[in-house]
Amino acid sequence: MVLVCSGLPVAGFGRAIDRFLVPSYTGFSLALHTVSPVSGGPAMPSRPFSVAATDRRHCWPSTLVRSLRSVRVVALSATVIMSVALIGGCRTPERQTSDPLPVEVMEDTPGRIPLKVFASLPLVRRMTLSPSGAHIASIQNTAAGKTYLVVTTYDGKDARRLLESDNKRYSIRWFDWVNDERLVVGVGADDGWSNLRWTETRLFAINRDGSNLKTDLISPSRDHNSFARGYLPQLQDRVIGKIPGDNRSVLIALDLDHHTYPDVYKLDVYTGRRELIERSTYGMRYWMADRQGVVRLGTAVEGTIVHILVKPVGQDRWQTLRKYDALREPDITPLGFDEDPNMLFVAQALDGRTAVYSIDISDPQVPPTLRASHATYDIEGGLIYSSWLKHVVGVHSRLDESASLYWNPDAKALQTRVDLALPGRINDIQDSSRNGRRHIVVSSHATQPPQWYLYDEDLNRLTLMMDAYPKLGPNELVEPIPVTLKARDGTVLHGYVTRPAQARQHAPLILLPHGGPASRNVLNFDYWTQFLASRGWAVLQVNFRGSSGYGKEFLQAGFQRWGLEMQDDLTDAAQYAIEQGIADPERICIVGGSYGGYAALMGVVKTQDLYRCAVSFAGVSDLRSLLKDKRQFLGYELGSERQLGAWWSDRDRLKATSPVNHADKIRTPLLIVHGAEDRTVPVEQSRAMVEALRDAGFTRLRYVELPDGDHYLSRQDDRVTFFREMERFLATHLDQAGAETGLRSSQ
Repeated sequence: MVLVCSGLPVAGFGRAIDRFLVPSYTGFSLALHTVSPVSGGPAMPSRPFSVAATDRRHCWPSTLVRSLRSVRVVALSATVIMSVALIGGCRTPERQTSDPLPVEVMEDTPGRIPLKVFASLPLVRRMTLSPSGAHIASIQNTAAGKTYLVVTTYDGKDARRLLESDNKRYSIRWFDWVNDERLVVGVGADDGWSNLRWTETRLFAINRDGSNLKTDLISPSRDHNSFARGYLPQLQDRVIGKIPGDNRSVLIALDLDHHTYPDVYKLDVYTGRRELIERSTYGMRYWMADRQGVVRLGTAVEGTIVHILVKPVGQDRWQTLRKYDALREPDITPLGFDEDPNMLFVAQALDGRTAVYSIDISDPQVPPTLRASHATYDIEGGLIYSSWLKHVVGVHSRLDESASLYWNPDAKALQTRVDLALPGRINDIQDSSRNGRRHIVVSSHATQPPQWYLYDEDLNRLTLMMDAYPKLGPNELVEPIPVTLKARDGTVLHGYVTRPAQARQHAPLILLPHGGPASRNVLNFDYWTQFLASRGWAVLQVNFRGSSGYGKEFLQAGFQRWGLEMQDDLTDAAQYAIEQGIADPERICIVGGSYGGYAALMGVVKTQDLYRCAVSFAGVSDLRSLLKDKRQFLGYELGSERQLGAWWSDRDRLKATSPVNHADKIRTPLLIVHGAEDRTVPVEQSRAMVEALRDAGFTRLRYVELPDGDHYLSRQDDRVTFFREMERFLATHLDQAGAETGLRSSQ
């Protein structure tokens, strides 16, 4: 049975402020079409939207593109806001010109897992059941690097590819079932104007058999004021809920008439007709509906002040639930409502860690009820709602030992049955049919890439549907070992060491700082780590201060400390590996992407004698330039300034901790790789670094620019190119390790 699934959650308010105002000039070009059943005809090639009248492929209407020539609002994820390395920014230097850099293909050594096995896109991302459980929808990646939205019957006898993306001009972001027949699909594409770049989103709807595709669900504003008339928002896929008993409609937030302040509409997913439900009267930027489809919560932001307003059952007016300064006071994050529309679940602090509580919005005097907490980690995931139990039953987590925490005994019993059938793994029940008898389970571990199972309670049968990486498993992968160490100031740091099979003491080591920086390594499958270990190198990952998941104090210890204590933590981790006999002190390289790329560059600035080489993928090099760009965006006070500091008053520190200003100090061989279409950390960051290095006379540099590459290596060709470049570079500079593992380059 061939299945795979989708993308981003259709959600309401997130933890961070994620709307930015930027000017825009042109819309983006999109080619989209229906394709024949999986077992049948050929996939049709993509092409721009000028199509003949007889062409049956569905393409983005040219009228839609013309209407996009107006002001846009840019959205970034919650993690992005907390992590300026994932906020991006744009500079306008002269484009770096350089000689062509051909990819030198590494020959795969017999007995070693081929590079493409690791660098291929996962065959599946997420999978969901239709409400009745009769059909399964998924997003699948193919060996050719294309992505499809696929729907199959429960028995697998009929599978259809509905939409196709080349992951170049546009991507399929997420989908959801509206009813058993119809799905809505969020798609995104990159756009830009002058020195600004951003991502635009659209909402499509399509029947499960591939018919009745509607790409123009959101029509232009009909407002009479001259500024809004004819305007189409940049973000058109912010679905905030469904309406029980209405199988034709969803609730959607659109800033059609008040830019950056979305109103809520009921949208007919068959016709595109919409009805205004709630105006953004109090400057609301984020909305949340209850389980009955009533807009019940809104969030407004003024600088660093956050206002959370609610409308309890029976009340006509909005009431303030919380008002706080996000820079100075404890924050609270709404997660969602229970079946009781007055019962709201929130994330807030408990003994320094984020916990989940339920609160009664109708009576602020009733104390919150603690639902889930952990002594070591923050509870960072979304709610788990049971359609058959009619309640929120638990919360997703990012713990090494489990993916979910339940407070409902029936839901906990279901999880126990699955865990007994798939022992020694993290088993996440991601979706269920409306009657609660069929479930989609994602099962994984550090040495087991995600596998997708269908659990049928009526048949008491657990069926493997699909492997994300079918050629990788426990026999091919290496178990990471948790480690704990102390930084030079006594701060306790946690991390993982992944050592190659049959590795000796004092092995060549890759220090692999994570991106973010407000993220963290967990004990789960990581394709970068396993690829590096498969080449004979030990890998050390450490959750330096500024990482998320260990409480607000640990997170904020990284604010405005880029290149300082955060970098010292990485240096201390490398010294720990040397002292413990894990690493050969003469053969350590630092490798990272995004913030990790910044850390790799800063590592060879501050500790030139520690690293034999460094690899920066999509790394930040100029903090002040990044901050200067962020001043153009709405919400920068809670994002970039909180993370990095003020562009002017902190200019000396920002200059001192920007690798681009220290190119003359670097002596360590460097590989720098960046996608030209990166909308998160702009390619100008790496171009500026390369230019500074060349101006300083530095020659031990290889710079590779991926022409169509993004921040996340979303295109398979880019993953393969990057991994080949990285393998060749590391093998060259960890030469003894290269000789031991048979690594060699072919010209």
